[in-house]
Amino acid sequence: MIRFSLFGVSVSISPTLWLTLAVLGGALSCTGIADWLGVSLFIVAAFVCLLSHEMGHALVGRLFAGNRPEVHLAWLGGDCEHPGASFTRLQGVLMTLAGPLASVLLGVCAMFVLALYVSDFQYSLYLTRYFMFNVIPGDALSLYPYMPLVFFCNLIAVSCWWSLLNMLPIFPLDGGQIMHGLMRSPRLMHLVSVLVAVALVVVFVWLKLWVMCFFMVALAVLNYRFRCHAPY
Repeated sequence: MIRFSLFGVSVSISPTLWLTLAVLGGALSCTGIADWLGVSLFIVAAFVCLLSHEMGHALVGRLFAGNRPEVHLAWLGGDCEHPGASFTRLQGVLMTLAGPLASVLLGVCAMFVLALYVSDFQYSLYLTRYFMFNVIPGDALSLYPYMPLVFFCNLIAVSCWWSLLNMLPIFPLDGGQIMHGLMRSPRLMHLVSVLVAVALVVVFVWLKLWVMCFFMVALAVLNYRFRCHAPY
C-alpha cells in the first residue's frame, strides 16, 4: 500500500490499482519496449484522472462536513470516505457530482495544454477525436515527440470515458449514487440499475469489450441482490 496526504486528504493506493490499469492499458498484448512505454503513460494518466476524481468528492465533502476525508484507490477505481460525517440529501448529491466534474475539468485543462503544445487548437481537437478510440494519427507521431503527445491524449481520453462511465445510472457508480439521492424508492433505483447494466452488457458483447462486459454483469448481479433486500 502507498499512503500519503494531499491537501489534507488521506490517500491510500492498493497494488491492485496498478494491476488493473496495466491490463486496461494493454499490458497483456505488449511485445516490445514501445508498447510498455505506451502502457506506462496510460497508467500515469489514468492514475492522475482517478485521483482527481476522488479528490473532487473529498474536498467538497470536507467543505460540507469539515472532517478529514479518506481516499482509497484500488482495482478499477476508488472510494472516498468521510468518517463521522453526515450529509443532507442535497449535499450528498453535490458531493457525488463533484467527482465527475473534477475529472472533466482535468480533461479540459489537458486539452488546452495539448493545444498549446501543438500550437493549434483545431489540431488538438483532431488528435483528441482519434485518441478517444485509441488511435494515434501517423502525422502527429512524425511531428511531435511521442511521450508528451500520448500522455496528454491519454489524460483527455481517460477523463472523458471515466466521467461518462461514472455518470451511468447504475448503483454504486456516481450516477447511481445521485439517482439514489434523488429517488424515494431503493427498489426502483436498483431496478433501473439492473436494466441499464443488462442493456450495456449486450452493447459491450457486441463491441467485444469483455472487461467492461464482466464489470456490467457484476453490477447487475449486485443491484439485483440489493433490490431483493430493499424495504420499499
